[in-house]
Amino acid sequence: MSDRIETDKIIESSGNSLRLQLYVVTSTAKSLESVKQNLVEHRAYLRELEDRNILFGAGPLWTDDGQYFEGDGLLIYRADSVEAAQQIAQADPMHTSGARTFTIRPWLLNDGKITVQVTLSEPRRALI
Repeated sequence: MSDRIETDKIIESSGNSLRLQLYVVTSTAKSLESVKQNLVEHRAYLRELEDRNILFGAGPLWTDDGQYFEGDGLLIYRADSVEAAQQIAQADPMHTSGARTFTIRPWLLNDGKITVQVTLSEPRRALI
């Protein structure tokens, strides 16, 4: 690809935006059955990453029509480098078992809004 802009120039032009460097992991299933076999261990690993404040977000990816799950997932890590994110992804039971392969892309979170609502009288939460 010949049309490129250096990342430093993008960061400089971000102004007062958040500029939070994260790492997006696209996790691609080899088979749905192998994903199902590793789901318990995978979810336990995700809880560990949450406890260590590494996991920003994670969840399943649907098919393009939004109707089915074929085993793919998306994860977003807080890490110091792409190499550190690679180590985190490699330790995921989905990847160590061979149930999924993965790719990592650095992602600069600049804009957006997250609102959390907690209702104390009825234990529930909602993202708005």
